[in-house]
Amino acid sequence: MKPLSCQGLERVGKNWKVGNGTRQAKLQTIKRFCNFVQQHFGLQQIEHLKPGHVIAYAKSLHEQNTSARTGANYMAYVRDLCQAIGKGGIVNKDNAAYGFGGVPRQNPLDVNSDKIAEMRSQLDAKAATGDRLAMMMSASAAMRDAFGVRQKEALLSCKVVTREGRLCLEVKGAKGGKPREVPIRNQKQLTALDHVAATAKALGNANGRPIPPEMTLKYAMGAESKEWNKLGGTRAAKANMHAQRAAYTQERLAEGATNAEVNRELGHGDQRSLGSHAHGNTY
Repeated sequence: MKPLSCQGLERVGKNWKVGNGTRQAKLQTIKRFCNFVQQHFGLQQIEHLKPGHVIAYAKSLHEQNTSARTGANYMAYVRDLCQAIGKGGIVNKDNAAYGFGGVPRQNPLDVNSDKIAEMRSQLDAKAATGDRLAMMMSASAAMRDAFGVRQKEALLSCKVVTREGRLCLEVKGAKGGKPREVPIRNQKQLTALDHVAATAKALGNANGRPIPPEMTLKYAMGAESKEWNKLGGTRAAKANMHAQRAAYTQERLAEGATNAEVNRELGHGDQRSLGSHAHGNTY
């Protein structure tokens, strides 16, 4: 019979819809959990998992002084395994039951909006002189501000579609290749899209994206990251590109949007904590 870890990994699958880092963390955690159960209980078939096995694993994590945040992640992956084998009921849905609840997923990022505005002003000034990198960066920064998209998504997303009578941005380049559509709600978003269209035309990019046609996507992202950092857009300054995503999240929550709505717009799962973007979001 195959080792328990092999059985567990086969049942869970590789889940290509998530980013590589998340996928690898999940598979490694499931492997460790299965090895623990087989070592300590001699279990031979993954379908025979019981609540006591999960409780014992959680206890072992505490004995290893695992942090609450890391423990919560591990238990979430164990929960995924149990769901995959049709025994989701043996795992408590609340991580607090295992001593890992009530903690932020990550420390919320405070955003230096003034610094970001200053950097965007500098980019706009350089773009006005015909600087092609600055032109691209000005347009992509506008998209990150308006839609909360990631760097790659901001450079690749330009198509607008209609769904149930409502305009939506078709987001390309998402982590794991998972597409999504974000409703267009305000003039700021329309202005950002106009900016992208005008930039693509000025740069001579026929596909409507704000990337100079002489640049590959990889080169464009590298050049943009380097210049953004050079302008002072660092995490330490609370003005890195991801800070714009956090600012968008905080703005949407302040408007009254639900966690599920914001998660869908960001390209997360509906139940994911927004703790890395806004205060007050916990497991």
